[in-house]
Amino acid sequence: MWRFGGPGRVSVAIDSPLQCHTIDSAIAAATAGWGLARVLSYQIGPAVAAGDLEIILTDHEEPPMPVHVVHHEGRRASATVRGFVDLAVARLRANPDIG
Repeated sequence: MWRFGGPGRVSVAIDSPLQCHTIDSAIAAATAGWGLARVLSYQIGPAVAAGDLEIILTDHEEPPMPVHVVHHEGRRASATVRGFVDLAVARLRANPDIG
């Protein structure tokens, strides 16, 4: 069952001979032309940029989900934690496939 958000939320029953249980297999199947895959934008960003996949049903896309990096700030925050947070935030902001 695929559920599409927005006003007038819609649910669509999917009856397919192919069912994938991992994101990688769903993306591989869609790339091979076997059907549609419902995944997050960052998971297919490189394939879309390369022209291997095309985004369809854009009118039914869910709104972007925020990404939060949460940690304990202050004197107790180690340099390692602060370094990781800085790296994670920089990479998330630089990724055009996220939100």
